[in-house]
Amino acid sequence: MSRGKLLQIKRRVQSTESLKKITKAMEMVATARVKKVERNLQNIREFLNESKRLIENVELEGNHPFLTGNGKKGLVVLSTDMGLCGAFPTEIARYALHVVEKENIDYVYAVGAKTIPYFRKYEKTRRIYDRVYDIPTFDFAQTVMHDLLEDGVGSVFVVYGKFKNKLIQKPELVKIVPLEKKTIRESRYEYEPDVEELTDSILKFFVSANIYSLAYETKVSELYARQNAMRNATENAEEVIRELTLAFNKERQASITQELIEIVAGAQALQEE
Repeated sequence: MSRGKLLQIKRRVQSTESLKKITKAMEMVATARVKKVERNLQNIREFLNESKRLIENVELEGNHPFLTGNGKKGLVVLSTDMGLCGAFPTEIARYALHVVEKENIDYVYAVGAKTIPYFRKYEKTRRIYDRVYDIPTFDFAQTVMHDLLEDGVGSVFVVYGKFKNKLIQKPELVKIVPLEKKTIRESRYEYEPDVEELTDSILKFFVSANIYSLAYETKVSELYARQNAMRNATENAEEVIRELTLAFNKERQASITQELIEIVAGAQALQEE
């Protein structure tokens, strides 16, 4: 019985050591990837800031839905395609569902395979984009923007994974359009083409730039969340191995003690005979 238990513990130690190697390797991969992706994060943020400055310095006119807010309310949920990043995608999905109720959202546009369990059968889900990119692209952001316009959306909200620091990544809500009136600066410039056509182009670019930037930030958050999750898993595996090794040694010592007792008892019995 004791030998069988020793063998069982030994097998658990071996399987945990194999798991530890996997989690350690995944942590190293996530670390290497996030360093590469994070280099561009500041440039992406600056790109978004420039698009905001552009909007603030142009007189916008017309009845464009992104300007007036007329139409449906759309929520873009930026999540992940891959798992093994802790509760990060779950927190985004749950927060998005809360936003839908709070803001009376009409349509949901879910990005990432990890949103499927939450939004596949959700009555307000309009479109799901899964496994469409590894690193976010501006072309994909434009695709989402055009889908929003096609579906008659005038108010655009985004739930994304905000990168606060290497240890904290939290879901956050941003309202992109319609623009607040105070952010629109009046001017006396003459525009070519006409101001309404220019307004249409700028608003489309502005919404696309926002989706692109927030998707990129979500990607950085995802990689850090996966790095942290794999580091924690590695540390937990080390603790399990330590506890199993201790249990193995105790069981082996008990087995040796039992064998010694049996030998001594046998010797005594022979002497008595």
